[in-house]
Amino acid sequence: MGQQTRGMAPLLRPSEPPLPGAARPDQPAPQDAAPRRWDWWRVAEGIASVALGAALLIWGLPLVAGSDWSSIGSVFSELTLWQVVVLGLVWQFGLWVHTIALCAALPGLSSPRAWFLNQTGSAVSNLLPLGGAAGTALNYSTCRVWGFSTAAFLRWALVTNIWDTLGKLVVPAVAVLWLVASDTTSPDTLVSAAVVGAVVLGLMVAFTWFMLHRDVGMKVVARALDTLVHSLHLRRLRDQHFAADAGQFRRQLADLVAHAWGRLTVGKAAYALSQAALLWLCVLWLGGEASPAVVFAAFAAERVLSMAVVTPGATGVVEVGMTGTLVWFGVDPAIAAASVLLYRAFVIGLEIPFGGTALLWWLIRTRRTRRALRP
Repeated sequence: MGQQTRGMAPLLRPSEPPLPGAARPDQPAPQDAAPRRWDWWRVAEGIASVALGAALLIWGLPLVAGSDWSSIGSVFSELTLWQVVVLGLVWQFGLWVHTIALCAALPGLSSPRAWFLNQTGSAVSNLLPLGGAAGTALNYSTCRVWGFSTAAFLRWALVTNIWDTLGKLVVPAVAVLWLVASDTTSPDTLVSAAVVGAVVLGLMVAFTWFMLHRDVGMKVVARALDTLVHSLHLRRLRDQHFAADAGQFRRQLADLVAHAWGRLTVGKAAYALSQAALLWLCVLWLGGEASPAVVFAAFAAERVLSMAVVTPGATGVVEVGMTGTLVWFGVDPAIAAASVLLYRAFVIGLEIPFGGTALLWWLIRTRRTRRALRP
């Protein structure tokens, strides 16, 4: 996986001039006169984010569920080893079907590499407070080693995130319609989320169309990309100015969407359905009595709340919202909380050791490959 993708330009060429602002070999690297003011602010922000997530999980979850931790913990005794194995397989199946969308958005990307990007990027994002930028930076560095261009990576990141957001906005509306069809009363919060999601979905679809068909719309996105890539503090991005090439970037992006929208939609939809099935199995095997429509409503709450990344992986926020939804529909409080925790242990918790192990293996293999290529 550490080897360069065939047909791609090498990452470094001997004839390339040094980047403007980069230190020459015979010059010492510039030293900062004083620590950046934002460093302490970022540390404080990270600590506050972790503390908020812990508080919501430790105190907020039992409060919303109406059950203590001892009762919640006793529910897990109902789970058998083979059920845990099946849950793990369902979780991994969802990650593999998700590679359909990831590969569609980056031509030349294989399914194993797409799985690797998903796992390692998610591991960093879930581990660090507000870690989305760090996960993006890691994925970017990996794709550059594989030989993909910066523009290709940014098209991949932009398209997959747009489709992911659109999917999250669709789920609440589908959940409400399913509950209505099954003669189940919907909570006001879910109905409100569905209405707001439908409005935002319409606006996003309109903006996406405008962005893909008008240079003016793409210039707005390109300026945002300029801000993003420079905030990642990556040396090779210092001279990138995407706003200046917005027209070409738009045409390439429009061509990508025209060829990949079907696989993007199928991959994202299959991924969401597999996650919903994982949640349903968690509720079912822990002894909960809930219809698939009710479980899907809790999954809809997770989709919306997962966008509130004020804590690492939206931890605490999501668990409280999902548990509250299940309890509102009459699921036993202890079972509801335990089911949500089990589900989140797979989709958030296990991504950290899985992604970390995959990243460590890749780094070791890449280093060995580079040593073998040295004269």
